[in-house]
Amino acid sequence: MFGFFIGAACLFGLAAVARRGRRHFGYGQGGCHGGHHGRRGWGPRFFLHRVLDRLDTTPGQEKVIREAIHDFKEEAWSLRSEVRSTRSEIAQALRTPELDRALIDRVFAKHDEVIEKVRASLLTTADKVHGTLDERQRKQLADMIEAGPFGYAGC
Repeated sequence: MFGFFIGAACLFGLAAVARRGRRHFGYGQGGCHGGHHGRRGWGPRFFLHRVLDRLDTTPGQEKVIREAIHDFKEEAWSLRSEVRSTRSEIAQALRTPELDRALIDRVFAKHDEVIEKVRASLLTTADKVHGTLDERQRKQLADMIEAGPFGYAGC
């Protein structure tokens, strides 16, 4: 019976922490909700905060990591327009009496270029993050990546 009360108290405590986020524990970065800018939830920012907390990064490390991720996202976002034209080009190739293989080959070549740009940008981001972290943090990050997005959430 006593174990039931302890379990219930732990469950309520966990729910309160998850609901409040980081704002009541001194980890916030300003704003009214600890760096979430008024938005609550389990989005990408939550996971980035969670990873940075688990790695016990310094403010300087966090700044470099956030900038690297921001730069990668900006690069990937700028390449979206190149990929979006794919639908119209594929439709154009299908409208012809015979399949326009040359057009489809150009679409694939454009995709290869975009993938290469994303790959280079991701490599730059990974290099910045790797250079910023110490040996212990790199090992922890590698373990978290290997475990997957939900493998480290409860630790």
